[in-house]
Amino acid sequence: MTSKISTSKRIIKLVGKAIGDFSLVEDNDRILVALSGGKDSWSLLYSLLALEKRAPIHYEIRAVTIAPDPNTAYLKKMADRLDSDGIPYKFIFCDISSIVSKHLTKGTNPCSFCSRIRRGILYSFASSEGWNKIALGHHLDDFVETQLLNLFFNGSIKGMSPKLAADDGKNMIIRPLVYVREENTARMAEEMGLPVVDCGCIFQRTVDSKRLWVKQLLTNIEKEVPSVKNSILSSMGRVYNRHLLNFVKKTEDGH
Repeated sequence: MTSKISTSKRIIKLVGKAIGDFSLVEDNDRILVALSGGKDSWSLLYSLLALEKRAPIHYEIRAVTIAPDPNTAYLKKMADRLDSDGIPYKFIFCDISSIVSKHLTKGTNPCSFCSRIRRGILYSFASSEGWNKIALGHHLDDFVETQLLNLFFNGSIKGMSPKLAADDGKNMIIRPLVYVREENTARMAEEMGLPVVDCGCIFQRTVDSKRLWVKQLLTNIEKEVPSVKNSILSSMGRVYNRHLLNFVKKTEDGH
């Protein structure tokens, strides 16, 4: 029983640290938590709720789920849990798979396309209902993997940000799980008996394996360098511009 409590407490503490380090939550914020039904978004939701109870500031939380069909089986399990814990939520229905199938172009990653559509739906709902922040369940592993994917395959030093103003200028994205390992969100979800659901996406088997390759690469490196993920994450906040090519180019151009 002790280990179960300590896992949840550890995650909540790390979420609290991220909130403090990056000013993710402020007084009178209205925060939508994008609840996909996966282990990460469930862990994020309950961590923010736990912190809200003892926070010296006031903020409001609501879970929002984008689902393809009101009759989707897993929605009842999610609704039952949310109702039993008194958590306000909203289900938004949109047949995203059909939209992706119709408009997907050759060479486009269906996961990225789907993500953009979901993000657009979230942005619109948040703006229309007066929610000023959207919390996403990206964890430490996502941050590190995205950094390496861009480095290896796009030739750019670019990752995720814990706090990012959306392109529409109206919404703010926050990622409070930045310090939390994926393996720990799985433990928290299991310990709390959360109704975790798989993606169930029809494109799940068609996406390229670059992210899986990066995951495996990091797993192999960790055998020799256990702290490699923490080091990569730390490097994202320790950038020395004068030792990068952009500084040399600007200097040569005289700008």
